[in-house]
Amino acid sequence: MHKIEYITDKNTIQLTTTMSYIISKEEAEKSATEWLGPGSSLMKDWLISAIMDRKQHRDIGKVLAYVSEIHVNQWISEQAGRPIKTVTGESWDGITDDDKPKVRNQIKFRMDAWHFETTRRNSAKNAETNGTGHIAYRKDEFDMVAIFKPSPTFGITNSTIRCIPVSALINPSKPDQLVTYIPMAIRKIYDSEAKTSEVIKTLYQTPP
Repeated sequence: MHKIEYITDKNTIQLTTTMSYIISKEEAEKSATEWLGPGSSLMKDWLISAIMDRKQHRDIGKVLAYVSEIHVNQWISEQAGRPIKTVTGESWDGITDDDKPKVRNQIKFRMDAWHFETTRRNSAKNAETNGTGHIAYRKDEFDMVAIFKPSPTFGITNSTIRCIPVSALINPSKPDQLVTYIPMAIRKIYDSEAKTSEVIKTLYQTPP
């Protein structure tokens, strides 16, 4: 069975492959169209080429991370029945945009392993959150994390979104911080459509 694993943050990606998964041009074009529309463009040409070339897969996550945030925020908004605004320059990527209590979400683009460190630079300000060599998020920076997993051909169709409340991600050794890697035990609990629906209804106070 073909397997591709990559870990991506907005600025950092690692890629490992156990066997080449050959993606056809037709599959690559379909996925690229989902992200960039039916027209032609230099960006679309590059994305098609990158999807077909496993050596470029590490770059795809860098490019799609931001647009995937728009997609995930729109999806959560539809599920929650509340408007959500995509945000840049904050510790969260989306925030509710109405007169109800605010809910902030952080979005991660992942294929397999659910790494969860931030890409902030090492500094005196972040010294206390750098105990493992990775910069950890503080527990009060957002309320929920949404894991976006694209399809095996990097498309939106057959992708998945999984939501986890911050309360489940607190580092037991440092209660003011979140874990830098989501343990498999936590992943098993939240890696389902039913659990994601439950998290959204609870956090966003979705009407019945």
